[in-house]
Amino acid sequence: MSQKNHESHSHLFLPIRPERVSEKVAGQLKKVISDGVFRVGDRLPSERELAERMGVSRPSVREALQQLEMQGILETVRGGGSIVKNLTEQQIRSPMEVFLGDDPQMVLEVTEVRAFMETWAAKQAALHRTEDELKRIQALLEEMERDLEKGRIRYEIDFKFHSEIAAATHNTFFVHLIDNLHQLVSYSIKVHREQVFTARQDQETIFRHHLRVFKAIKDRNSAEAEAAMGDHLRFVVEEFKRWAQAR
Repeated sequence: MSQKNHESHSHLFLPIRPERVSEKVAGQLKKVISDGVFRVGDRLPSERELAERMGVSRPSVREALQQLEMQGILETVRGGGSIVKNLTEQQIRSPMEVFLGDDPQMVLEVTEVRAFMETWAAKQAALHRTEDELKRIQALLEEMERDLEKGRIRYEIDFKFHSEIAAATHNTFFVHLIDNLHQLVSYSIKVHREQVFTARQDQETIFRHHLRVFKAIKDRNSAEAEAAMGDHLRFVVEEFKRWAQAR
């Protein structure tokens, strides 16, 4: 190769630098978080356990955890240990909370966005869910049924049901985004359960909706899962609209 050709290609290549052990550890941790092995709010194994599993020193693990904390991926919690942070929280949640507050119209608008997103999620969950994920969704549905027998489905269980469906999409960005949105509309979910859907008939309707969604996901029927979730959330939005207009 001539000197001229050598010089013209020199900008294509960069020096290779040795990778530190802590960077390799951080890379593995980011991979398992990206793959959804550890979800938002999950606590990672201890430094000692991570070091043993990866065959590295604890200082290397500690440095990797510090790197991920600085990047906003992990958060150190009281009592020791690290949990997975919501990757979209800093960019979206704080300014949105200022506007949202307890304004029913703003809550309604966020709920409408949630309805659009979760309809897609149900479809994807039907296509990609694992047996373990299906069991978790079913366990929450059974808990809803026990609540119904007592008179009212707790909004916390409803929240978890939808969160498990989101996780079953296996779309890491979506899981973090919808978790953030769920936090924003947690007020509206509570209102739906405690002020809007007070009649026994409403509670039974909500349970039937969730049962239909579950069956479609279980059968891997993506079109039915999408339709079932869409029908459920349209019902929720319309009932909430009536409630808000009457205030």
